[in-house]
Amino acid sequence: MTLKPEHLFFWLFGPLALILAVFICSFPFTAGAPISAQPGISATPFLPSSTAAAIPQTFTQNPGSTPAQTYQPIFKSAQCAFPAPAGYSPECGYLIVPENWSRPDGRLIQLHVAIFRSPAAGAARDPVVHLAGGPGSSSLDAARYLFNQGLGAILNRRDFILFDQRGTGYSLPRLDCPERNELTPKLLDGSLSGDGATQALVDAFRRCRDRLVSEGIDLASYNSAASAADINALRVALGYEQFNLYGDSYGTRLALTVMRDFPQAARSVVLDSTYPLEVNLYTTLAPNAERAFNVLFDECAADPGCNNSYPDLRAVFYNLVDQLNSSPRKLSLPVAGNNYSVLLNGDLLIDVLFGGLYNPAVTASMPKMIYQVQQGEYAILRERLDLYFDTSSALGMGTSVQCAEEVPFGSSAAQGVQPAIAAFFSKSNQYLFTLCPDWSGQMADPRENQPVTSDIPTLILAGEGDPITPPAWGQMTAGHLSRATFYEFRGQGHWVTRSSRCALSITLAFWNDPSVAPDAACLQTQEGLHFAP
Repeated sequence: MTLKPEHLFFWLFGPLALILAVFICSFPFTAGAPISAQPGISATPFLPSSTAAAIPQTFTQNPGSTPAQTYQPIFKSAQCAFPAPAGYSPECGYLIVPENWSRPDGRLIQLHVAIFRSPAAGAARDPVVHLAGGPGSSSLDAARYLFNQGLGAILNRRDFILFDQRGTGYSLPRLDCPERNELTPKLLDGSLSGDGATQALVDAFRRCRDRLVSEGIDLASYNSAASAADINALRVALGYEQFNLYGDSYGTRLALTVMRDFPQAARSVVLDSTYPLEVNLYTTLAPNAERAFNVLFDECAADPGCNNSYPDLRAVFYNLVDQLNSSPRKLSLPVAGNNYSVLLNGDLLIDVLFGGLYNPAVTASMPKMIYQVQQGEYAILRERLDLYFDTSSALGMGTSVQCAEEVPFGSSAAQGVQPAIAAFFSKSNQYLFTLCPDWSGQMADPRENQPVTSDIPTLILAGEGDPITPPAWGQMTAGHLSRATFYEFRGQGHWVTRSSRCALSITLAFWNDPSVAPDAACLQTQEGLHFAP
């Protein structure tokens, strides 16, 4: 696969805003294999319900949590179905859990798990467990990237566990929506726009929903509370007393849900780029995006080299967006290995650059990109547009989570921001507010819009230029956690431990002793963006 995805976070899903539905930019990615091609597992996406009758029903969730559970989780060894990092031989298998935790005698689903063992003598008995973003991304497909970015250092002291959450990656079933992916060429070339694009998206997701339901999938069972129960079941099945939870992006919301529902399961928690339960994601998308763009513009203006090469970047950008929206440019570009017609308007430019703000290496090239597009040079856009054809995300899973937990508590309206930014985000999210009421029939639980309180030791990390989970969200979360430590990293974007050595060293120190705030002296030497000439 030629795509170079970076990081999956939320489900913006709009006519042009596909970047949030993929890993946006810098590591090779291999999509999950078809069910029938995965070694060591049946092509049937569910275990038959008769299997459950033979399993002891002894696993009970904490009082007051939702949903109620009585089930004995089991782990079945199997071959690894994903490309493991070079030089590592993880122990793989499938965690078998109820699809619906309130019906333990019903269908069972299988979550693919990889345990990377620490070679250290006397390694700690509390592994780190990675909780991927999305919702809908694959932790296992990110394994090579995680190790390449230095997270293999975890193994110096403890095991490192990666697993694909229910509905994602190599877990079974995987909730894909190819019906949505088929629209991408028409969305890019402008064949679908405005109300027509919104309706096409709604129709595509409804076809996806109908197909998934016809396959026997209970869409209402794919949510954060169920995934939190899965994580606790994984701990029980593998025989660990506690986990150290490491969540990035949506994975932080899942970690917070575990802290709420299964506090006994976590020794410590790292929240990297925090998505609190109580925020209204879609209502704040536009102001959060504008804030991150302003960080970029201000840093360029303060950098002599950037300011000399790309003066008045803020004005140039917004003028360019307005020009492209008034007079879009029809381009033919080699994208994802094929020539595609692309209608470059201001909305598409906002979307491409918004995705680039996740990664500081990409952000540093954006002043050059803006000026090149202004001058009629579009080659720099090609690699970014490849991402629009990525199919690595489990779109059905992401839709189930966001329709149950986020959309009911917000709106697509945006006020008090640049008109072009406000208009883009309002348009690109509108289809969700039409789709969600009848996606799964699940009623929103008020708990999913309430802050989590906890005394579990928690490290909270934020990137100064994060366009989707601003530092203020990390500070907000810390205010409800009695043993939280918050750090903000200059020049960083989204998911800072993968791009900042300082953040990684602080995180590793925290896992060694969560009872004290880790040494953060390296923050004093953090620099801003190193802009491309």
